[in-house]
This record gives sequence, C-alpha cells and structure tokens, in this order.
Amino acid sequence: MKIEAFLSLHTLKKMGILFVLILMFSCSGDAIKRNPYLNEVSFSHSINLNLPEYDNLNFAGGSKFIPYGGINGILIFNINGNDIFAWEASCSNHNLEICSKLSIEGLLATCSCDNFKYSLATGQLIEGGILNSSQYPLLNYKAERFRNTIIISN
Repeated sequence: MKIEAFLSLHTLKKMGILFVLILMFSCSGDAIKRNPYLNEVSFSHSINLNLPEYDNLNFAGGSKFIPYGGINGILIFNINGNDIFAWEASCSNHNLEICSKLSIEGLLATCSCDNFKYSLATGQLIEGGILNSSQYPLLNYKAERFRNTIIISN
C-alpha cells in the first residue's frame, strides 16, 4: 500500500513538473514594439473646462489642440461626453519634421507631410501610409477627468 501511494505521489510530481515546463515554453517572448519616431517626454498639464476656450471639450466629439505639452503639442478628444483621450500632436509614421505637427479636421487628425489621417477616437491610422510596412497609431497620453478639470500627463 505504501509503495502504491509513493508511486502515485511520484507520478503527480512528474506531471506537475511537465505542466510547468509546458507553461514556460508556451509563453511568448515578443518584445513590445516601440515607435522609433517619437521619444518619451515627461509632462503634466491641467485644463479647466470652465474656461470658454475649452468649452468644446465638455461635449461628445469635442476636440482641441493644445500647443504645449508633449513633443508637438497635445490633441484632446471627448469620446462620449465624459471620457477624454489625449494624443501626441506629432505624426507617428515618419521622422519629426516641421510639417509633422498634426491638425484637427473634424474627428480626424491630419499630417500635412504625407496626408496621413488618424482617428481621434481610436488613434489608429485610417488613411495614408499604404507603402509603409510598419504603421504606428497615435501616441496616447494619460488623461484623467476630475469634475471640470482634465489632467494630462506622461
């Protein structure tokens, strides 16, 4: 009886080790692919939504370009009347140039260098860049809303 208990315990240990090995080798080791065109910058900026210049951000679909913060400024977008997205105002798919500052056109951000168009709702490249094999979305910044104040930081 003792031998059978020992053998079943030994078998369970082998199965446990096998399970751990399978789990270890089945995990992917892919590195996070960083955008080579945009550097990380540290900043923190607050916006008072009670000010008239930011009134558009109180409503769904409202957007605003802020020239300070980030690399070339910040694009702010109100997705649903409450949630705010903040994006870097530089085109994500080529080296920084004078023309790579994005401008807002309705619900899109447009790069005047290559006419790339990005969605302000998702940050994804939706037009242009067909010949570019590695397409990058807009660089997202942390945006927190506290009543009538938005704090954007990286």
